[in-house]
Amino acid sequence: MLNTRYDISKDYFALLGVHHQACEKTIKQAYRKMARRYHPDVSKIHNATEKFQEIAEAYEVLTRFRDAYWRDFSRGQGRIHTNRSSADRASTQSTQGAHQYRSQGWRRQKPIRGKDRVITYPLTLRYAIRLLKLGYFYIPGLKVKMKFTREAFLNKTFRLKGKGYHGLFGGEPGDYLVKFNLKLESINWRLQGSDIYGTIEVPSTLLVAGSQLELQSPAGGMRVTVPDDYSPENYIVVRNMGLPGDGVYEPGHLYARLIAA
Repeated sequence: MLNTRYDISKDYFALLGVHHQACEKTIKQAYRKMARRYHPDVSKIHNATEKFQEIAEAYEVLTRFRDAYWRDFSRGQGRIHTNRSSADRASTQSTQGAHQYRSQGWRRQKPIRGKDRVITYPLTLRYAIRLLKLGYFYIPGLKVKMKFTREAFLNKTFRLKGKGYHGLFGGEPGDYLVKFNLKLESINWRLQGSDIYGTIEVPSTLLVAGSQLELQSPAGGMRVTVPDDYSPENYIVVRNMGLPGDGVYEPGHLYARLIAA
């Protein structure tokens, strides 16, 4: 007699995307992953509530009645041959049930593409310039080096194909999308195109015409000569000390005002 605590016409293993011999830990992990995806409070999928109820039912059945359900499910599919020994029947049930899981369960479930994973990394102007010089950005979670270009300053989203969340029921994985939140302006520095503008505080005793100053900027250290017509209102231009150039963009320049500390 079939058990009434579950619906043997449903393949609960396929609903959770696990093999019929999956252990309790695997079933629990699959349920938690899918529950996060389809929870009605967070999911934007149109049938999220229905899907969430299905996987919740599948989880309950497979954690409470797995053995009985698998026996009844196999019988309901007519996979047991009564003219064989009990050992042969058990072997046949397991083998044919696995075949049914692959050929029917997976075919019945439409492949679902994995969700894209979007990560935004905050960067200071100084660190962003350093990355431009290196030419790459290291992503710790993936342990890969991603090409870093001037397009990061233009709010470009960098896409790493197939590095997002895993798909379900044979669906392809999502992508890993990287964005950068650049602090382009601060109290002392701001970015205008490829050029950097800012102010540098210098001891007043050094602000003498002709003096050689060793100064720091977001692009690194530089040597500046105090001009004869020095004024705290005028900018000193240091060429090629803005954003580094590449095959597309020319290097920028640095415009600094020297003010007494």
